[in-house]
Amino acid sequence: MPKVHITTDDKTIEVADNYALIDMCEEHDTSILFGCRDGACGACMVRVLEGAENLSPMQDHEKDFLETMAAEPNERLACQCKVTGDVKLEVSE
Repeated sequence: MPKVHITTDDKTIEVADNYALIDMCEEHDTSILFGCRDGACGACMVRVLEGAENLSPMQDHEKDFLETMAAEPNERLACQCKVTGDVKLEVSE
């Protein structure tokens, strides 16, 4: 089972393959916040420290939104990600 390590919380959570990060965060107490849930507010922006290849591919609407937010190349919206392998994340500030 894939493991998601959130360095901001010093917490590692095992999830099923292809599991949505938003669902994981709702089931466990994490510091990742969610506003709109559809990739348009940026509250859930995370920095991918390791395992970017183990997240679902970025769709055009997420890419467009992150460009408007001047996000770093390793930042993603957690509400848009599914986990396919081990990843290490931190909450973007």
